[in-house]
Order: sequence, then C-alpha cells, then structure tokens
Amino acid sequence: MSEHPPRLDLCCSLPADAKAVHTDLFELNEVADGIYAAIAAPQYKINSNAAIILTNDGVVVVDSHSKPSAARALQQHIQSLSKQPVRTLINTHFHWDHWQGNEVYAKIFPELSVITSERTQHNLTTPGVGVGGVAFIQQQMEALPAEIAQLKDDIVRAASAADKSRLETHLQQAEAFLEELRGLNPILPTQTVAQSMTLNEGGREIQLLLLGRAHTDGDLFIYLPKEKVIVTGDAVVDWMPFLGDGYPEEWIGTLDALEQVDFTHMILGHGDVAPKSHVSFFRSYLTDLINAVKQAAADGATLADMQTTVAEQLAPQYEQAMSKYPLGRYRDRIEATIEIVYHKVVDPH
Repeated sequence: MSEHPPRLDLCCSLPADAKAVHTDLFELNEVADGIYAAIAAPQYKINSNAAIILTNDGVVVVDSHSKPSAARALQQHIQSLSKQPVRTLINTHFHWDHWQGNEVYAKIFPELSVITSERTQHNLTTPGVGVGGVAFIQQQMEALPAEIAQLKDDIVRAASAADKSRLETHLQQAEAFLEELRGLNPILPTQTVAQSMTLNEGGREIQLLLLGRAHTDGDLFIYLPKEKVIVTGDAVVDWMPFLGDGYPEEWIGTLDALEQVDFTHMILGHGDVAPKSHVSFFRSYLTDLINAVKQAAADGATLADMQTTVAEQLAPQYEQAMSKYPLGRYRDRIEATIEIVYHKVVDPH
C-alpha cells in the first residue's frame, strides 16, 4: 500500500493581499504561470474547487462551484488577474457542486462556450440520475427546509458555545443556499465531447481527456501538457470520495490511464493541489476497499459486519489522511461507502 504523499509546495503563489480576498469561499493559488487553483473553503453546503487558465485572448474556467454567489466572487477576482473575457467554461462532471454557478459566467459573457462530455450533458438533462442535473435542483429545495429545521433544533440543544456558533453558521449558510436555489437559472452545455480532443485557446494547448468511467460515467480531465498541470474534477480528491454515482472497479483502470499522463500538479475536485504521487495513494485506497469488501463477502460476512470490520481494517492506512476536511472525514463516510461498494461490486441486484 502506498504512503500518503506530502503536501505539495506550489511553484509560485499570489501576493498575500490577493490571497486574502474571499477567504470565506476560496483561496487562490498560482499552480503554474497563468494557471490558478481556487481551493474551496469548508461550507455547510460544499463548493467544488475551480481552475482558472489565462490565455492571450481570454480566460478558461473549469467548474463553477455549487452556487452563483461563489462563482460571482471568483469571477470578480478573475477580473484582477486578467482584463480578458471568460470565453470557455468546462464542467468536469454533472454533480451539483461543480456546475450550479454556470449562470454567472453566461450572464456576463453571452458568447460563452460551456463544454462537457456527452455523458455529462445526458446526466444534466435526465431526471433521476444521481446527485446532480437540473432535476436535482428541485430535490435540494425540497430537502433543505427539513435540514434547516433540524439545525434550528440542534442550536437550541447545543452543548457548548462553540457548538452553537458552528451550528448558527451552518444555519445561515443553509438558508442563504436555499434562497439561491430558488432563483437558480440552469445553464447547460453549448458543446460536448465524445472522445478526447485538444483546444488551442489563445496560445495555450488544453487537452480534454476522457480516460474512462470513474466518479461518474462522464468524467473529463483538463490537461495542460506544456505546464504539466491536470484538473481532475472528483475523479481524484483529497478526502473520502463519493462513490454513489461511480464505477469503483473501472475507476481503478481510469486512474491507471491518468498515471500515464505526463504531469506534476493536480488541481483536484476537492482538497489542496496535489502531486502526481497522490494518484497512487488514491488508487490504493479504492483497490484495498474493493478487495476488502469482496473478501469479507466471500468469508460470509453480512453487510453490517463488514461495515465494522472493513472500516477498522482500512483505518490504519487511510483514516488520518482522509480526515483532514470537516465534510469528508473517514469515519463519517466509511460505512456508507462500504455499502455502496457492496451493492455495486458484490451484490449489484
């Protein structure tokens, strides 16, 4: 099993005063010349990371966060980096936290090109497909009032001032998110790709790579070969990955294909910018998880049994590394993750 790689020292970074802008939503780091990672800050309703690619005649943005206010904050900061318009927005996949800010860019830049894979377009426009798409907006609006009521109850019952303060922040974020959803204007792709292709954007070569099914059936990797930077979406993250819309066994093969690409820096869907060595750790986790669930099933363990035994089996290697972020901690997700793997790999019926 692979050791978790050390934190990556970025090749360069923004001035301190620039980093201080919008720290409640993201921190902006320059990963290579003119390529920036907007690392999302923890929120009650998560935001994805985003990537900004400056070119000679425009800006390319990858993923637009979970809500217009976050996309608007990032767009305002993009204006301090470049006077060029945002010409292209790429959504790595269909999950809500990666595309619900699309409307901000489309409103400001009417000629904006929005690019996804063909499968992502299908998932965005087909009701009942996973945790994303246009239909999922209504599901979020229907679920949030109960969450808000629960948060209010939890605030009353809070055991400490610190807990109360944290819950009050969550309540404010949840109420604001609901208001944004009520006015959301879904912006769908204007261009799709069915196979890997290359864009030449203002002097930059940007490859759109379809390497296989992983986190979803339409994951798109954005690769800059000259700069050796790749944007992975949630096909690689720095916390416990969500497997509900994924293809666990195929995901491993997709990571094998990713490792054949020549890059040094990854802008992940969630978590800090990572070195290439993180692919090995992430693949090791998925491999060990799947093998442990298969072996437990072969030994006659029930799902309830393996949710304890497999969790404890994997914990020494993965719990600490996958518990750095409040919304992606190992113990909070491992039981549900084991259940997903069981039903997808062992007992798909």
